[in-house]
Amino acid sequence: MLSTSTKLNPAYRTIGVPEIDSNPLIAHLKLPPDTGDDAFLALGMQPQFDASERKLPTAIRRLRVNRLRRFFIPTLPVHRRALIEICSQVFDGYMARNPMTAEGQSILYGGSVNLTYRPTISLVAGLSGMGKSTLVDRILGYLGEQVQCHSGFHGKEFSETQVLWLRRNVPEHCSVGTLCSTFGDYTDRVLRMSLYGGIFDKLKRGGRDAYLAEIRKIITTHHVGLLVLDEFQNLSLMGVGAKKIIALLVNLRDELGLPIVVVGTYKALRLLEGDLSIARRLVEGGYFDLERPTTSDDSNWQELCEITWQYQWIREPIEYSSDIGDALFEVSQGITGIMLNVFVASQLAAMEDGGHERVDADLIRHVFKERMKPLHQAVRILKSGDPRLLDKFDDIYNNLYPTQSRNDNSSDPNVESDSTKIQVRDDAIADLNPSVEQPIKVRRKNTKHPKTSPALSEDQIKKLVTSDSMLDLISILDNL
Repeated sequence: MLSTSTKLNPAYRTIGVPEIDSNPLIAHLKLPPDTGDDAFLALGMQPQFDASERKLPTAIRRLRVNRLRRFFIPTLPVHRRALIEICSQVFDGYMARNPMTAEGQSILYGGSVNLTYRPTISLVAGLSGMGKSTLVDRILGYLGEQVQCHSGFHGKEFSETQVLWLRRNVPEHCSVGTLCSTFGDYTDRVLRMSLYGGIFDKLKRGGRDAYLAEIRKIITTHHVGLLVLDEFQNLSLMGVGAKKIIALLVNLRDELGLPIVVVGTYKALRLLEGDLSIARRLVEGGYFDLERPTTSDDSNWQELCEITWQYQWIREPIEYSSDIGDALFEVSQGITGIMLNVFVASQLAAMEDGGHERVDADLIRHVFKERMKPLHQAVRILKSGDPRLLDKFDDIYNNLYPTQSRNDNSSDPNVESDSTKIQVRDDAIADLNPSVEQPIKVRRKNTKHPKTSPALSEDQIKKLVTSDSMLDLISILDNL
């Protein structure tokens, strides 16, 4: 049974738009943000902080610094655009599936969706360190509680359980059957019921149509509004098998009107190379590229660092300056996860000093040099700009600090774990220069992204970009 803590009957609103007010699947949802500033406030997540906490005993302040584990500042325009567009897609998808209409009831019993629009597949891309998965977490959080239990709507009985989204990681070397099976097990965990677990094992010889029928049953029965596939780059390991899974996604989109978001590193872009049809399908709902800055002068980078700098639990904080932003960029090369890790470690080092508790540019560089040695190789690769090495950045970063699965894939017997450690030979980089839940209420600057003049090609620049999840940061902090 569903948890007794699950709230029955969501709070429906009337906004004067008939196609929304008459649909119980979206009448309770928050509308997409009106503006980029609204989206900024909706996405932002800052740690609890009070300057008076700097007077607390050191043991307590060390714990306070760990609040930075939950921290997200959507300084990139693409962050805000992703929230607005993906939320809009969820509304569009539900409008054609209103269960209070004859058409909506027909869908529940196997009928086709009468689409007046084309549902979309969106791609969120980047390399480890820039917050892809955290961005998706915040977007899903904005939509509302994952499970909504309805009992009645506008005086009519409506006893239905709605699952706003289903989110899974793509297992390495998976098949269509394996991927579908993970959705069955995951749905059972979300609903806290035993309905679909193991059912896909009986379909091993049923083919794609049989798998599609079962996934369709889950999506229609529980009014799923969004499908999210993370670690999408794992499909690049599958050769022709990747096309079968992409075909499955396209079928779900076309037959059920279900918007889909795929999330992955730049290796996922290899699936687009040489196949215009696949490329078009994977980006028609939006391509959200979380690019890392290529210089410390980047206005978005300076804004991020300045906001982050407010959260200091040391006794003698100094004012933010561009030198601080330069130092943080030098040791992280624009990777948000690394920057936060170094910032936390620098505060802890200042507390341990026993003298002046002050974090400045020199301490930041010193802490990175002495305490972050496992990250030196990854940062040197980013600093080099060598495309041959940049292609290995994700493997090195994630092998150092494995990402904890948001979907409990570690307990899923269908998911294979890769223990292979990919290494870059020391002699390949020897000649490189070594590297020495409250809404945010911040006044944002109206700044523009400065233009840069890179010497690399456009494809090489794409490979330079890197992104990461907040759970990577948590894993790093746990090992401090």
